[in-house]
Amino acid sequence: METEMTTKERIVYESLKLFSQKGYDGVSMREIAAAVGIKGASIYNHFTGKDDIFQAIFAEMTKHYDKMAAMMSLPTQESEQTIEIYASMELEQMLTMAEGLFLFFTQDEFAVLFRRLLMSEQHKSELAAKYLRNYYIDAPILFQSHIFQGMQQKGIFQGYDAQMMAIHFYSPIYYILNRFDAGYPYEECLEQIKEHVHVFCGLYQK
Repeated sequence: METEMTTKERIVYESLKLFSQKGYDGVSMREIAAAVGIKGASIYNHFTGKDDIFQAIFAEMTKHYDKMAAMMSLPTQESEQTIEIYASMELEQMLTMAEGLFLFFTQDEFAVLFRRLLMSEQHKSELAAKYLRNYYIDAPILFQSHIFQGMQQKGIFQGYDAQMMAIHFYSPIYYILNRFDAGYPYEECLEQIKEHVHVFCGLYQK
């Protein structure tokens, strides 16, 4: 059973919905308050302004992702233990993990609205551009480079440049995610994700 959101959490959630629909500049504090169901002045008991709410959305997405990762028992830290976990995975486990991640990023409402917000605001907001790079470009490549390098050292993957392997692995996933956002069917995109993971392991595993 889901816990009821606090007023502050509802402000963050309703703001995300409005920002993703109308853009950051197209939404007023009064409009956010109305969506939450509180008086206009009451919103300032929780946030100093829209920028404060904007920052809170990014912080909430981090918590949201961490909660999902914990539920999936998904290793997210760059550590020797994480490498050991990935190194011991069978192909079916990797496919299950890929499916769980794709499900989260395409079906979880907060994650979908968050990505839409970043995409629409990246050229207008330095903060949005920063988080888009972090969540969807830089962080995945850095993490996967670490994993692939560790798996090479263990003799599981062939000794190619780990960063290029990460780019080779992640780029099709990012492309398929954008295909989904463009309206392609979920099941079709999911099958492409699974086939990609299968082919990638076949190419690079010793």
